[in-house]
Amino acid sequence: MENPRFLPVIKSTKAHPQVVYRVIDSLIDKQLLISVRKKNKIYVSAESPKMLEKLEEDRLKKLRRAIPDLLSLQKTSKEAIVRISRGDESVRALRLRGIDELKRNETYYIIGGSGDRYYKVMGDFNAELEHKRIKNKIHKKLISFESQKKLLDKNDTFRDLAEFRYLPDDHPIESSTNIFGHTVAIIIWLSNPIVITIESEEVAESYKNIFIYFGTWRANSYLRLTKKTE
Repeated sequence: MENPRFLPVIKSTKAHPQVVYRVIDSLIDKQLLISVRKKNKIYVSAESPKMLEKLEEDRLKKLRRAIPDLLSLQKTSKEAIVRISRGDESVRALRLRGIDELKRNETYYIIGGSGDRYYKVMGDFNAELEHKRIKNKIHKKLISFESQKKLLDKNDTFRDLAEFRYLPDDHPIESSTNIFGHTVAIIIWLSNPIVITIESEEVAESYKNIFIYFGTWRANSYLRLTKKTE
């Protein structure tokens, strides 16, 4: 028999009564509704917003605890996975992801230069991210161009665990490449940045070899590829 207390819901949704009852039962199971039985009658009311907030916090905690196990079960594809995203938020999300994924004493690598575009896109979030990087003991190694040196000296003051080298401006590029873990991300600095992410251990290692080629790193060292005349 139809519960007369549910008739307003049935009329407003124009759904079959059995559908309405199933939805209500589902919401009760999910702890989004409270049901109370009195004298063979069921009374239903919405759960308190504070309780809903607590339930979501509990679910998030459980998810975070499960993530390491889920990652350990994840199989890495032998083929490179390529993703493309756009916008300032994509740049910020990429940098945050790199810092979050890297472990203590691992390195975030950067090749190229963006002028002042990177710092405009990141805003105050750059300082927050750099503090987190240093706190987590994550190194940063950057290869940029001679024309970028003054700009980097001015804007990138977080030099703990960071090493910079500079190339001549013979062949500058309007993009930057970020490498961390098995990820290579190319950022094309248009007015609306394009982020091309490649997930491949082989590709990532090939980019890291560029830094090995340059030999032993020293903080704030300066690299010139042109031969000096004797």
